[in-house]
Amino acid sequence: MNPTTKMIRLLRVAVLGVCSCVAIAPLVSQHAFAAKAAETQQVSAKVGKPLKKAREFMDAKQWKEALAKTKEVAAMPGKNSAEEAIVNEMLAYCMMNLKDYAGAVGVYETMLTAGQFKAEEIPKRLLTMSQIYFALKNYPKSIQYGERYLKEAGADLEVFRQVSQAYYLQNDFAHAGEYVQRLIDAAKKQGKPVEEDWLKLLMSTQHKQNKKVEVVATLERLLATYPNDQYWSDMFTYLLQGSSFSDGENIIYLRLVQQANLLQANEYVELAELSLAITNPGEAKAVLEEGFTKGVLGKDESKDRDLKLLAMARTQAAEDLTLLPSIEKEAAAKPTGEALVKVGEAYLGHGKYENAIAAFTNGLAKGGVKDKDEASINLGISYLRLNKSAEAIKAFNSVPASSKLALMSRLWVIQAGKSQ
Repeated sequence: MNPTTKMIRLLRVAVLGVCSCVAIAPLVSQHAFAAKAAETQQVSAKVGKPLKKAREFMDAKQWKEALAKTKEVAAMPGKNSAEEAIVNEMLAYCMMNLKDYAGAVGVYETMLTAGQFKAEEIPKRLLTMSQIYFALKNYPKSIQYGERYLKEAGADLEVFRQVSQAYYLQNDFAHAGEYVQRLIDAAKKQGKPVEEDWLKLLMSTQHKQNKKVEVVATLERLLATYPNDQYWSDMFTYLLQGSSFSDGENIIYLRLVQQANLLQANEYVELAELSLAITNPGEAKAVLEEGFTKGVLGKDESKDRDLKLLAMARTQAAEDLTLLPSIEKEAAAKPTGEALVKVGEAYLGHGKYENAIAAFTNGLAKGGVKDKDEASINLGISYLRLNKSAEAIKAFNSVPASSKLALMSRLWVIQAGKSQ
């Protein structure tokens, strides 16, 4: 599967499960208010009598009859403002119970425009209207009332999420991303965890805008808080896009894939061949033996090739291991630490992690190391192989943010964090 196809597959499921409707906030029954109003002479006898009949239908849950009777009152001329408000409340309530949400929200808009809601009720009504319009897939209206609600009622995580979804479903990915970020910021301020689905939606908005750097950053956040094999696989896809790794850097990358337990058969072979190419047969031997143990290598038409490669790696590794002590002694006498770092890589490949740590540490301290960041990551890997996570993280974090290997080092930190 090529990288583009993989990302399309990822982002097809990255958006939140936005259904065609959302849970609509329950409306408070207002027919009791209407009854009280009639009793206190807020409505005339002319209006009160049919309203009483409508209320009886409502009490009996005969919503069609209640709505018809309320509509009769609505058609009466000369009603005062209190009567208009009471009738509209009853109309909306009947419509909601009949699941005529479009009709109900239309009545609400009329009431809002006419100033028929008490000031303290307005936020709740705005929320209901926004939710109803979202359920009706009228996303512009849902956004309109959702944004107004946020201004009047303050930060509400659910409304931030709904508004961001509404923008997304209109293909307005810039505003969708803005509201998801506001959602995340508000959750942090409230001391609440950032949900996985929010990050997935944010990543999708970034992908839709071709913001690769931002996508990778969000994917990194997902790995740090909600790690799984799929996110690691997706991150590896991004790492390879447009990459120009040296052999040493590619080995660090493949070791990371191996650490995530996602190394494929061709990658086992690639890691072994790269290790042999830079004179690190111990690494080649170890990775090939792991591939055979897991049953990944030695299959069908590739069996002969894999066995020959393993035999070569074992022969060279045995020779290298006998020579390493004398090579280390020579390296220690050199004026720079470059040779010691190479010795450290060899020891790392052979699984002699204490020796590797000593060689890397002494080489970096001596200075003159060509690929200092690469050496720091390999030092961290050596510590990690000994289950010394704190020391490993310290080594990984020594790679500066400006480095080409900065992202790689942070991903190693995430892997090291799993062992703590």
